[in-house]
Amino acid sequence: MPVYNDKELKDILLKAAPAEMDVSGRVMERLYATKQTKERFFMKYKVGVLVMAGLLLTASSGFAAVHYQSLKNKDGELTYQVKPAAEFPVQQEEEAVQRLDYTRELGEQLLQEGTAAIFYVTAHNPEGVTDTRSKPVVYHDWSELQAKLAGQEIGLASQLPDGYAFHSASVRYEPLKPAPEESAAITDKLRKQAEESGKGYALQPVGLSDNLLNVKAAYRLGNDEVIVSISKTDGPATAYVDEQVEFTAEKLTAGGIDLIYTRYKGGNSLTWTAEAPDGATYQYQLDEMSGQFFSKEEMVRLAEPLLK
Repeated sequence: MPVYNDKELKDILLKAAPAEMDVSGRVMERLYATKQTKERFFMKYKVGVLVMAGLLLTASSGFAAVHYQSLKNKDGELTYQVKPAAEFPVQQEEEAVQRLDYTRELGEQLLQEGTAAIFYVTAHNPEGVTDTRSKPVVYHDWSELQAKLAGQEIGLASQLPDGYAFHSASVRYEPLKPAPEESAAITDKLRKQAEESGKGYALQPVGLSDNLLNVKAAYRLGNDEVIVSISKTDGPATAYVDEQVEFTAEKLTAGGIDLIYTRYKGGNSLTWTAEAPDGATYQYQLDEMSGQFFSKEEMVRLAEPLLK
């Protein structure tokens, strides 16, 4: 399922900003498991486009607007909110969607793990723009991941309560951006290469910065799995949800931290935000994807090592 970051949404919509994020397709697939018609499939696709700042889709009750939950920091400033899809301000441009899908596919096919590149494609690109794509670094060893994340202001654990042990994690870093004076020359060079090669695309590798964008860690207990996703956000993050989706959401408090507990078809999620000492805001989400339908108390207990 395609999911776009704020920069891509800016291209799609009116011409918006943090970098590429990863969103769990399995959450979406289960959430929309009963929606099989083309019309509803399109809505699933469209909602995917509307999920901003790389956040996993978190649903709130579709019965009344008062149930659409939000989170604030200690100063009362909004950090995260859920809104119905009908409130999304503008419509996406189909051609930009197709271009972004194409460059995403190229990135998946051509990039090695932990690398990034600037892509130019001739198809669906009347404005002649480039897209930067990257692949996360995947870790299977906890000590290696811990060493890599040393100094980062995020909370992870080698294991969660009830016997869930670390299995793997993907870590995404922000690609380095060319200087403004170089961007036009790079775009022109890639455009010529794409046209002259006959491939319809061209790419230029770029490095990755140390700026952590998101982490998605899997914890397993036998065949059961929970996912912890941590994303760095820039300003309030908004998730837009199809009002036809059946789910409930409840606001909780644990250890002085506000959380949103969401129950939907296919699993549960627990969402909260935390401010790091350096002032950055991180959005945390714990997803139970094994169909166990943990209670809110069980979900909070699983999240306890992360609630710092």
